[in-house]
Amino acid sequence: MKNRDKTNDKPLDDEVLTRLAQQGETPALEALLKRYRTSVQRYLLSLINDPDAVEDIIQDTFIKVYISIHQYRREASFKSWLFVITRNSWKNYLRSHQYQTRINRFEDVYDLNIAAEESPENTLTQQQQSKLLNNAINKLPCKQRITLNLRISQQLPFTRIAAVMKCSLSTAKANHYAGVKTVERIIAA
Repeated sequence: MKNRDKTNDKPLDDEVLTRLAQQGETPALEALLKRYRTSVQRYLLSLINDPDAVEDIIQDTFIKVYISIHQYRREASFKSWLFVITRNSWKNYLRSHQYQTRINRFEDVYDLNIAAEESPENTLTQQQQSKLLNNAINKLPCKQRITLNLRISQQLPFTRIAAVMKCSLSTAKANHYAGVKTVERIIAA
């Protein structure tokens, strides 16, 4: 199966390739995925600035497309359908991988309750960490800063944060995740 129309040597359009892919033509599906791989990669890098994670999500996305191509109904463009699967794979990745670990580490650093018996040296170190963390948070974009403060200082659940910020639950989580990653980068620098 060639990736081009034999009559005028133009690349086959998405509709023709999806029809062929649904008929079991694996090269047609591979051509579609190759066509949109860079777009999917850029989209994911805008959501999560971790090239290794992006590759994992792309692999997961493409496997899901291979498995479910027969369910594609052509009500929307193939590209739109692919990006819905990509977004869902990204959400699943956040839920199942680093997201919770990073948040737990971040909250551990942020939670600086100092016991009365602690030594002055330890207190100073924690105060320095607290100042460093607060400076990093203050450098965040407004939405990320507010989300982090609501989540950590106010200990609000994401559903309440989404309501307060008048955004979707996934947007609240994404702002929080991006804020945590940015703070980690600032502190590590």
